[in-house]
Amino acid sequence: MGIRFITVAPSAQKGASLLEVLIAIVIMSFGLLAMGGLTAASIQYGKMAQFQTVGVQLASDYADRMRANADGFMASAYDKTAVYSSVTTAITVPTCAVASKCTSAELAAIDVAEWRNSLRTSLPGGDAYVLRDTTNPPAVDIWVMWADPSLKAGTDTSLITAGSSSCPAAALSGSTVPHCLYFRAGI
Repeated sequence: MGIRFITVAPSAQKGASLLEVLIAIVIMSFGLLAMGGLTAASIQYGKMAQFQTVGVQLASDYADRMRANADGFMASAYDKTAVYSSVTTAITVPTCAVASKCTSAELAAIDVAEWRNSLRTSLPGGDAYVLRDTTNPPAVDIWVMWADPSLKAGTDTSLITAGSSSCPAAALSGSTVPHCLYFRAGI
């Protein structure tokens, strides 16, 4: 009995398994990049949903303040028709001339200042445009506006304006396009 050597013919596919591993790594890296992009988008959309929820709560609060002071509402004391401003400094809340007896105009001025301060602290670049509608029954149109923190100055704003309710033209200054949510409330 002698030792026999078995000769194996050389394979014609040398390095094929290495190539398969390389292709698998490339495909997996594309999948991981896509998952990272989806994660970033979900965080951004979650933040926008949070801003919209805050906007709904603020608009409801403002409508309730108007309902509580119908005389101030009918005198247009709650209207805010200035152009959008992303200023974040606090507004001084006025006081009543007679502490125990506020007029409807004084109550409205206090409500407006407190509400605008809430806008500025709750939303990035928070502001609003409010217009009274005296039809029967009386109502109010409220646009809650804020700056989208993911957009930088000079970038394309088509995603904001396409994805949101239109801002009133009178509220826009031209260079800054805020994200707008429209509400209509009966008073």
